[in-house]
Amino acid sequence: MQSRIHDLEGVRNFRDFGGYETAEGGRVKSGALYRSAHFAEASPGDIQKIRSLGIRIVCDLRRPEERKAQVSRWPTPECATRALVSEDGGLDEAPHLAFLRSGDLAPAAVSAFMRGIYAEIPFDPRYVALFSSFFQHLANDEGAALVHCAAGKDRTGILCALTLLALDVPEEAVVADYELTNTAIDLENRLPLVQQRFQEAAGVAIPLEAIKPFLGVELSYLATAMDMIEKRAGGVGAYLESVLGVDDEARERMRARWVVG
Repeated sequence: MQSRIHDLEGVRNFRDFGGYETAEGGRVKSGALYRSAHFAEASPGDIQKIRSLGIRIVCDLRRPEERKAQVSRWPTPECATRALVSEDGGLDEAPHLAFLRSGDLAPAAVSAFMRGIYAEIPFDPRYVALFSSFFQHLANDEGAALVHCAAGKDRTGILCALTLLALDVPEEAVVADYELTNTAIDLENRLPLVQQRFQEAAGVAIPLEAIKPFLGVELSYLATAMDMIEKRAGGVGAYLESVLGVDDEARERMRARWVVG
């Protein structure tokens, strides 16, 4: 398919995560499932582009305090008719900023911190509620869908991976879509700018090599989330049903709506 990555001016990591072949020989619809970072810096041109995509389901995985700090310029009500957000906050600051002030900023320590975050997300009640609601909308509603958080890579990465797996996309394609984040965000070129922002936000000096595990994704992160799903729920299928309430009938409706061929 044509490049998945949409080169927007102020919105990072905006891309189509449809178009993948399924295990049964079908193909997930292109131009129907999108993922991205936040929309607080969306330009007028970005908004015009977004309006053309027919997006009607928007799942914003950010906490309330994140949404307040970075107010979205999403063009409602022209686009989203079903906006899914969490009202459960409770954190004074982003977990990564607290970690950056804690001491050990060796790349291995940062990667371990990120794996810990990934182990928690699939069973965090606020994300369980949003994941479940998103899947119910995919099973029952019309219109293209978008998943985003702040950077569009961790919380978003897990939900998009689960979405593709629920549609029977093979694991290798799911992993490839996850890894595409490192290309979509222009990882190497953005490191110095993100380093500066993190240092200003955290109030401490942060070596450049400690930024990369935060800014990009590693296969071990997603593997940690999937391992935890296997350990606690017995696998993705069991997790979808027992934790998110997405049974075989709901998955069949999802496939009918989002898979062609």
